[in-house]
Amino acid sequence: MSISGFVMLTMMPVFSPAAAWEEYVYLDRGVAIQFPVNPEASTAPYPSALVKGLTSTIYTAQDDNVIYKLTIVDLAGHTDAATNLLNEANYSLMREGNVVFNDIPRVYQDERSIFGTTMVVDRPDGSRMRSSLFFSKDKLYRADAVVLPARGDKDMTVPSRFDQTIRFPPDGRFPDRVR
Repeated sequence: MSISGFVMLTMMPVFSPAAAWEEYVYLDRGVAIQFPVNPEASTAPYPSALVKGLTSTIYTAQDDNVIYKLTIVDLAGHTDAATNLLNEANYSLMREGNVVFNDIPRVYQDERSIFGTTMVVDRPDGSRMRSSLFFSKDKLYRADAVVLPARGDKDMTVPSRFDQTIRFPPDGRFPDRVR
């Protein structure tokens, strides 16, 4: 092997299975989202002062020192409260620590646009959380990525990518596989 070939080989990034993000399509939930590893599903009551009795489906995955989570709240019968529920969720995020970033993301363009909010919060426990909130087709979506603080001697640097890519089917269908 030539010296230049060896140098090129050593400069190539090392790919682990966790580096291969995969999109998970939840057709029944109207969403697709990327996770670095296979997420686990659970259900839990959704805390709200505005609407009682809401439940959520939560998909959670952890890769190294980052916890990824997608929370889906079905608002069927309560869509009139969607704006207030979205703002309530934002307010709850703000109260978790110091807000270091706030933005209004958009998924798709033109009449298909779905606008949301994204907030990055430095929390008192030393973790940093990036959360994006959206409302689409009777559901509230919250995508979180929590970078945990360093523990002991283990090097827990912030990964180059710690947020997920989310999309919603404009026509209610995804052309690719379904989970």
